[in-house]
Amino acid sequence: MNPQRWLPLAAFALLAAGCSSTSVVPSPEAREALAPAAKLRVAINLGNPVLAKRDATSGEVSGIAIDLGRRLASRLEAEFLPVLYPNAGALVEGAKAGAWDVAFAAIDPARADTLEFTAPYMEVGVTYVVPLSSGIRTVADADRPGVRVGVGVKNAADLYLSRSLKEAQLVRVADTLDAAVELLQTGKADIYAGNRERLLLVRDRLVGYRLLDGRFYAVEHAIALPRGRRPGLGFAAAFVEELKSSGAVAESIKRHSIRGVDVAPSAKGRAAAGQ
Repeated sequence: MNPQRWLPLAAFALLAAGCSSTSVVPSPEAREALAPAAKLRVAINLGNPVLAKRDATSGEVSGIAIDLGRRLASRLEAEFLPVLYPNAGALVEGAKAGAWDVAFAAIDPARADTLEFTAPYMEVGVTYVVPLSSGIRTVADADRPGVRVGVGVKNAADLYLSRSLKEAQLVRVADTLDAAVELLQTGKADIYAGNRERLLLVRDRLVGYRLLDGRFYAVEHAIALPRGRRPGLGFAAAFVEELKSSGAVAESIKRHSIRGVDVAPSAKGRAAAGQ
């Protein structure tokens, strides 16, 4: 990923990474930018099971975005107010409408005109689910003439593949589990792209499909703010480094049994590696 999207915050984030035993404290300006009236509206993408899931029986929403959102609200001494969206595209539109204050979202340059991001807190592997009978055996095999690749419209896989595919054709559907399953069942797509957690759910509802090993992309997830809230972004960047170094991200990944996900390197480690 292009580090220029979060490089202006490097000094603040690196300071936090070097002082991981100390909790970062928001300035009055950061509190005002993030949580006016002591209320933090956190955008949650229910279309991505890596971030959050709704229990079919109780209706309760849980997941890493809920865990970390609550931590952020607590640090800001603000009320945690989840704002739920069915997919990433709707979440971005919500930012344009001023409907939320912070979000947990995938970093992508296509969203840079609307959102600003911290350094990532986790990395999510993206691959394909394919029929067992398919001649596509590796992720590199997918980009060939005649291959129809299903993808959720405007999600991270769609944004990346729209830039990178040379021969295969994208078939976009609503960014939901039901839409992905239907697309494959009806033969309107040959394979489907998404994060491993999502694709395992798709596979479990089909007969005769498997996930390809490896990944064609690692989606970096970060805290996102609508553009124009720079004082809040500086604090959020430092808070992300604390979440990683304290083990809070790893703990949440383990609690929710999220597959195909890793804690992102610290901003200090990324800078040293030249990423």
